[in-house]
Amino acid sequence: MAPKLYYFDGRRGDAEAIRMLFKDTGIAYEDVGVSEETFKQMDAAGDLLFGQLPMVDFDGLKLVEQPAILEHIAQMADKAGKGTNKYLGENENERSTARSLCSAACDLRRESLAMRKEGSNDAKRKFKADVLPVWFAALDKLAVASNDEDKGLGAGVHFTFGDMAIFEAVNAITVALNLSVIRPYPNLKEWHDKAVHRAAIEVHIQGRDDAPW
Repeated sequence: MAPKLYYFDGRRGDAEAIRMLFKDTGIAYEDVGVSEETFKQMDAAGDLLFGQLPMVDFDGLKLVEQPAILEHIAQMADKAGKGTNKYLGENENERSTARSLCSAACDLRRESLAMRKEGSNDAKRKFKADVLPVWFAALDKLAVASNDEDKGLGAGVHFTFGDMAIFEAVNAITVALNLSVIRPYPNLKEWHDKAVHRAAIEVHIQGRDDAPW
């Protein structure tokens, strides 16, 4: 039975990195749009731990919280042994790094969402001046590639579930503010461009509908 991803109908939000990881791993899934009324019904029925989306139903295992969902998908992919990439990383140190990246992506996404919700030019200017340089400078240091095959941030060459979380958060910012915001950070831009051109991710980005974040 294919996993079912439940998220608010017509939105990308915290579900987008999950969609991307499903696509990148080649794991078939069902994307279920949820209306506000259906959300209330699911919550009342006890289907949503902590009363929130996204939620993925893995054949009866109903997981919420993006980092946990991404790690579970990575575990499924590595167990299936599709391709040479290891989404959990090569070892426990790399897996722990991936978890750290997921947490960082959540923090970055939270700050960018606050900017989006306010929606004013002042909010965008403040984000560009005060928030973005701190995050992108730190990620630029992590993005130094050890060789042409290095697809991951930090130690290891694999593109992990943590890399996917960071990629989606950074990509969403470039979509909201313009790709030019990443150009002062050459290592991060090179890493971002590699990820954009991962075959399944490129197809997903080119084919997705315009939608509110």
